[in-house]
Amino acid sequence: MRSLTGNHLDSALEGLRSNRLRTGLTIIGVLIGVASITATLSLTSGASNLLGQQVKNTKDTVAIIRSGDKVKSSQTMLGQGQQLGSVYTLSIKDARQISRLPNVSAAPLSVLRTKVSTSGSDNKLSAAVVGSTSDLQTIADLEIKDGQFIDATKGAVLGNQLAIDLFGTEHALGSILKVRGQIIPVVGVLKPVKNPINYVGFNADYAAIMPIDVSKQFTDDVAQIQQIVLTAKKSEDLKKGIDKSKKILDKNHSGDADYQIIAGNDVTAPNSESIRALSETMIIIAGISLLVGGIGIMNIMLVSVAERQREVGIRRAVGATHGHIINQFLIESAIIGIVGGIAGYIVGVIGAFAASAYLPFTPVIEWQIAALALGISLITGIVFGIYPAIRATKKHPIESLR
Repeated sequence: MRSLTGNHLDSALEGLRSNRLRTGLTIIGVLIGVASITATLSLTSGASNLLGQQVKNTKDTVAIIRSGDKVKSSQTMLGQGQQLGSVYTLSIKDARQISRLPNVSAAPLSVLRTKVSTSGSDNKLSAAVVGSTSDLQTIADLEIKDGQFIDATKGAVLGNQLAIDLFGTEHALGSILKVRGQIIPVVGVLKPVKNPINYVGFNADYAAIMPIDVSKQFTDDVAQIQQIVLTAKKSEDLKKGIDKSKKILDKNHSGDADYQIIAGNDVTAPNSESIRALSETMIIIAGISLLVGGIGIMNIMLVSVAERQREVGIRRAVGATHGHIINQFLIESAIIGIVGGIAGYIVGVIGAFAASAYLPFTPVIEWQIAALALGISLITGIVFGIYPAIRATKKHPIESLR
């Protein structure tokens, strides 16, 4: 049995070597799909680890009051900002009363995704325009590089990367920002943020932060507050703050439960959901790429069967069974799949670490990812090799020898 399997392996390798270019191109098809899956899973695991660490560090000291139901509020995470037709039930009055509670800090967040530009320039960039209060600096752990944070002034504080993209330098203090035709002076520039993926729901590196009384002019002079972030130094103080916040909201909203308070592990849940949704989309795309690679395997195997009819006829004439012929071609297609899988896994890992140079987290390489990548590639090779292998046995040996 070992000798027969060895002969099949030798024949398969010889068949693949006979047309190396065609084999190489087919392997690339599998490689691309496996590399995409590997990179996506590795980066997703890295992002999940980062969120998990944030939960561990803040779960007893951070709570978020969200406007409306969970579905609407989740849409604002990851800097997506306000959605067309969204109705937010939290008000400036709610935020101000909650911010006066003892032993807690509170910052309302009104995040609007829109175009911004500089004075005298038509170059517009997409950014998160964030309306909030001075407490946001402490709550979101934001550090000022130049100037000051928002207070009673009418100016804006720019994220570090937004300042560079708009003005060509991070030293943009005193410059003019244009938002929907309105002129807003730049009163400060932030240092690069440590955690762009966070529970406040926007990446401060690409944000223009301003007092909420200023930002509301971009939403028909009505503050669209998606959430209020509560923090405390002690978990006991946070619990008291949550209870008192509920009383304030119930009174202001006439008892309507048109808000949601989340704490603990749920604080980063919307970000986790968004990352999971993005990961699933990328895996579907990678799966389509792998499907194309599998069709490539089927194509090369059908061509190989057609070209080697005489060889198949000789083998059948000297006693090879249908099973022997099928095994030979399945081994050949499996080799293409596994070689593409190994190469794709290596490329995917390299790609994930290359991408991490531009991300706030490092990819996580787990043995399960390697096993999944190699398993999928092997199955792809075998599945798409079945039809050509069976087809190789259809012709009578005498017809194959003609």
